[in-house]
Amino acid sequence: MFLTTVNLAKAKSKAVLVQMMSAAGTGYCFNTKRNRLREKMVLRKHDPFVNKHVLFFEKRKIRSV
Repeated sequence: MFLTTVNLAKAKSKAVLVQMMSAAGTGYCFNTKRNRLREKMVLRKHDPFVNKHVLFFEKRKIRSV
């Protein structure tokens, strides 16, 4: 009896975890999920350091989810 190991390919996840950075220059950031096939994300959310709604740009990909 021979036991063989089969290397199964991992399925790619459909979402990635990304870091969103405030455009106000305060250094405030948060993490969110986005679809893998979409272009880079831009959101308008509240920045507590300037107490206003500002644009948040995708800074970097953290990991696949």
